[in-house]
Amino acid sequence: MFITVTANPMVEHLFPVSDLHAGSRHRPTQAWTFATGKGLNVARALHDLGEEVVAVLAVGGRRGREIVERVEAEGIRSRIVPVRGENRAGATLFHEGQHTTIYGPGPTLEDGDVEALVANVRSLLPARCLVLAGSVGHPSLYTRLSTLGVPLALDFCHPCLDECMRVGNVLVAKPNRQELGYLYGIDDPVVGAHRLHEQGARWSVVTDGAGPAIFQSGGVTRRVQPLRVRQVHPIGSGDALLAGLLHALPRGPEAAVAFATACGAHNASRPEVARLDPAACEALARQVECTRLEG
Repeated sequence: MFITVTANPMVEHLFPVSDLHAGSRHRPTQAWTFATGKGLNVARALHDLGEEVVAVLAVGGRRGREIVERVEAEGIRSRIVPVRGENRAGATLFHEGQHTTIYGPGPTLEDGDVEALVANVRSLLPARCLVLAGSVGHPSLYTRLSTLGVPLALDFCHPCLDECMRVGNVLVAKPNRQELGYLYGIDDPVVGAHRLHEQGARWSVVTDGAGPAIFQSGGVTRRVQPLRVRQVHPIGSGDALLAGLLHALPRGPEAAVAFATACGAHNASRPEVARLDPAACEALARQVECTRLEG
């Protein structure tokens, strides 16, 4: 079983627009609404891939109730942790691969909320992997969760990443290139992947939007070119990639990298967020080109 933690989920509205002009009125003919947040997105993708997964969610207010209703309607198993305040709302406008996001503020987690989240995760153990992804919500939350003795997948941008790496059993560390710059002042994805691997991550993955992704495991560094798909929007693509990697790790490194890349590309080709068609992902995986880097 996988467990994901989402400390700051939201109700996100997605709108396709033909063009975006500040100060203008836009009337798209389609719209989609999802409960999102990086951990929840990973849970959704794992669920679609047939994995047993529990999404632990910190929810509050009217939007919190909507998040719970939407997750239940999707059939994703969840563990709800009530918090004070109102969950955030977000909006994404996209056209031909370009997107603009607006994410509102969420509730501030208190010490008692951290205790409740940690207790709920502990009650679900054992697990194959604990996914800590997205907004941290409280400076001690992810560090506390890292001490539970479960293999970790880390995908967030916060200075506590280093501490989690030191105390945890890190299966995957997956920042993107921009986050590497913020955390370590590193611009080169290969250098960043090496650093994370040296810090103890069995798999270090650095994504770069439409650029190549770097995967390092077992002393081998692989560069993967993104697949050419007709992109709708990229929201959730990194989360789908992480879910695909976790799902496919038993197949071996080369197959896992190919399938992870395919899951990210498949997500980008659809209006939904982290909804995966396994057969389509398998077909895309056969098109992935992976290059081993020397040195």
